[in-house]
Amino acid sequence: MRILVCSKRDLHGLHFLNRLLPALAGHRVQEVWLSDKTREAENAVPGLVALRFLERTLPEELVFPLVDALPPSPDPAEATFAGLAERYRLPIQVVGDVNSSSARERMAALEPDLVIVARFSLLFDADTIAIPRFGMLNVHPGELPAYAGLHAPLRAVLDGADAFACSVHWITPGIDDGPLLGVHRHPIETRRCLLSQVRELYPLAIPTLRAVIDECAAGRRPAGHPQDRRQRRYRSMPSADEFAHLESLGLQLWCPTTYADWLQRFVPPGQSIPLSPAFVR
Repeated sequence: MRILVCSKRDLHGLHFLNRLLPALAGHRVQEVWLSDKTREAENAVPGLVALRFLERTLPEELVFPLVDALPPSPDPAEATFAGLAERYRLPIQVVGDVNSSSARERMAALEPDLVIVARFSLLFDADTIAIPRFGMLNVHPGELPAYAGLHAPLRAVLDGADAFACSVHWITPGIDDGPLLGVHRHPIETRRCLLSQVRELYPLAIPTLRAVIDECAAGRRPAGHPQDRRQRRYRSMPSADEFAHLESLGLQLWCPTTYADWLQRFVPPGQSIPLSPAFVR
């Protein structure tokens, strides 16, 4: 199977790729396309400003350049984007307009059997969706159809849910509304920060992705189950009040020690860079 992977140039997208690419052994991953979109609210709402810094700015602009300059051996627990490109001899690139003529021509030239999408901030139009032979699979960090849209894990906590969820569905021209192939739940732990728990959601989809790939490879594309539109609720970027509500519930947005430990996983054993909690406060 020829597979194109689309994710996001941030820590969660990178963590997912570190788990997904080894799981696709035996298939041909052609390229990885990354989105790097910044929405207006990410520069205005304090909680979103903090997440953008933690998930994107600090690792990509400050930490990963230092890591990539270190001796590459032995391998770290997790690879940077540059490390993954080297490890898998895989082109990894940022794409600005996925429906542009150049992007569409590039995808058509790759002739992918399947496109796997997770945390990709760009929407595909109908013509682009039609390019891969079997279609496009999306990994959504919320239980569909009730948690369509952005920042589903945060909304699950605010709604008093007892579990996060990860949904796998076929991509259609709508948003998060294609047929469902699997929903995986993960208990919400109020003593742990939201950032670290979101990290664990996307890899939950990998067994379902593998099963769908195997079915497609055998010539049996699973149809999935239509979503119940009556249950659908779409939400966009969260407000400052929603982040204040999260704080009032006693669940931290992020934890410096846990975050520093995560970044340390990208550093080769025996090497060090300043990733103490004080460094990321």
